[in-house]
Amino acid sequence: MEKHFINEKFSRDQFTGNRVKNIAFSNCDFSGVDLTDTEFVDCSFYDRNSLEGCDFNRAKLKNASFKSCDLSMSNFKNISALGLEISECLAQGADFRGANFMNMITTRSWFCSAYITKTNLSYANFSRVILEKCELWENRWNGTVITGAVFRGSDLSCGEFSSFDWSLADFTGCDLTGGALGELDARRINLDGVKLDG
Repeated sequence: MEKHFINEKFSRDQFTGNRVKNIAFSNCDFSGVDLTDTEFVDCSFYDRNSLEGCDFNRAKLKNASFKSCDLSMSNFKNISALGLEISECLAQGADFRGANFMNMITTRSWFCSAYITKTNLSYANFSRVILEKCELWENRWNGTVITGAVFRGSDLSCGEFSSFDWSLADFTGCDLTGGALGELDARRINLDGVKLDG
């Protein structure tokens, strides 16, 4: 890593729209920061000593991207995340509760946009998060918390699912081809429009 920030609280526009590469952030506070169009590459946000991630609570992450980053244990609660990309990252134990991936057109119509791919999401928390028609392929979902989440119409293909309770979320219309689906019981969950192998 070229630079190491420890216990820093960042100003609102310190990184907005920038490309940030090879930087380590330990116990740093990005809460409320505007990271619109910001690209993080080969960065670490996880502190191996404290076993804690960074705090992104209420940050603006519209069209931001994290590529080959360690986001383990980070707090992404209540982020504005339309168009967020997380690719080839570690995000074990990350907390996405209250994250908003939606663009509201009217009170009854919206669309979501997120690209979370090739990422380890084991034990991450997506409770009540809406990720409709999003790109969510080739992820590891071991023990991921999904109570009340909505994945309707999303591409979850080639995923690895274990210790995963399919009955807790909405997977109608999803692509589940090529995946290791663990305890998927077709009698207990709604598989309307779901693509499966064979």
